[in-house]
Amino acid sequence: MAEEKLLERLYGLPLEGFVAARDEAARHLRQDGKAEVAEQVAELRKPTVSAWAVNQLARRHPARLGELLDRGERLRAAHRSALAGRGAAGLAAAGRAERQVVAELVRLAARELEAAGRASSQAVLDRIAGTLHAAAGDAVAARLVRGGRLARDLDPSGFGDLGPLAAEEAGHNGEPVARQGRERRQELRRVRDEARKQAAVTADRAIMAKREAERLRAAAAQAEEAATRARAAADTATKAEREASERAATSAEALAEAEARLAKV
Repeated sequence: MAEEKLLERLYGLPLEGFVAARDEAARHLRQDGKAEVAEQVAELRKPTVSAWAVNQLARRHPARLGELLDRGERLRAAHRSALAGRGAAGLAAAGRAERQVVAELVRLAARELEAAGRASSQAVLDRIAGTLHAAAGDAVAARLVRGGRLARDLDPSGFGDLGPLAAEEAGHNGEPVARQGRERRQELRRVRDEARKQAAVTADRAIMAKREAERLRAAAAQAEEAATRARAAADTATKAEREASERAATSAEALAEAEARLAKV
């Protein structure tokens, strides 16, 4: 439970304080003998600006976020009903309701960013909206968003069989909107693929950094071993010097005694 409280605290911090707090927590865990947990904490990734904003929605506006997730459940139910041939009468209305709450939450997220002194560009707002649509479209994504510990954005196309675009297309029944949906999905996939590439580069750098740290630790261990040997040699030399001094003093006393006896003859 202590680790749960730690995670809750870390992901609730201002974004600029995350790394320092994470590293400090990992250090304390190591000192407490919890090496495995410390390693897991040290590997926690700093949230993106957009993911951080969604985390703040989970903390500061849970009721509004809960409304979105409830509407998402209704939207998924309407979608399943339409796919099963039971009619799509409620699908368009459910899609509109979901989009309306997403828009309101995006505005709230922009306010959170503004209060934190961070700019909310259109790209950031689009990523926030994408994560919220993912939460509405899939129960697993909903749990992740409600947990308030996202490190990265969620891609609506990567969760479940329902995205806001599917509802939009079904609700409008127009080729231009369908085309926009395809273009939007292509853009989301492009962003996702770019994020994966960046993640791969970051992982490679992390591996290189880990290897360098291991090399430095090995070098430090060798240096410590050499220092230990040097200290042992110095102690031996000091002992030898002391013994030689004692023998020299004894010899000097014997010589003085011999010279005194000779002087009496």
